[in-house]
Amino acid sequence: MRQYLLLIIGASIIFSSSAYAQDVQNIEIAISSPSYNYGDKLDYTIIISEVTGEDAVIFITNTVGNKSQLLSIPISQEESRIIAPFSFDSIIWNEGTYELELQYSGATATTSFTIVNDGTIGIPYWIKDVSKIWVSGQTDDDEFAKSIQFLIDENIIFNAKPGKELQIPDWFKMTTGWWVNNQIPDTIYGDALQFLINERVIEIPINQKSFDQESSSDKTL
Repeated sequence: MRQYLLLIIGASIIFSSSAYAQDVQNIEIAISSPSYNYGDKLDYTIIISEVTGEDAVIFITNTVGNKSQLLSIPISQEESRIIAPFSFDSIIWNEGTYELELQYSGATATTSFTIVNDGTIGIPYWIKDVSKIWVSGQTDDDEFAKSIQFLIDENIIFNAKPGKELQIPDWFKMTTGWWVNNQIPDTIYGDALQFLINERVIEIPINQKSFDQESSSDKTL
């Protein structure tokens, strides 16, 4: 009798372990590259063993250990590729290593990537919003120049020889239009902007105001 009881208990344990193993999700967060430069976009794929109808939640831990939720997304297939809508820039993203954590249906997976500053130009996402208004003719050159001056103040681009007066050729709106419509990437647009400033095709005067300067003035009022 005792032998039968032990056999039943053993079978129950094996069955329970097998059922538990089947319930555990196998998940992975596969990143496109272990390192990114400014101007690149974060690109990764969520891989799961079974679709449960739950959302996948992505957390990011920055270079100083602060963790926050990056994304929550419905999952309808076993592999889901995600490309960030905005590029890395030096205003928001510091150089160093970041960790991504995927949580889905009770399972967790992690990976990491490093941001490296190789001199590539990464433009803050809100500059594109300002540029759209300029391209559409809803604001003038001076307003657009404030965003360029902001990039200069933050050492994203350089203005080694400031001009005496603001000069932006009309045809540069076409180039900017390609950029705001995602026809050319940040890196190419940034390089073009830097080249035109170096060649004095675009001239930004030394006393040009930037958005940063205006916001600082407003805070003192």
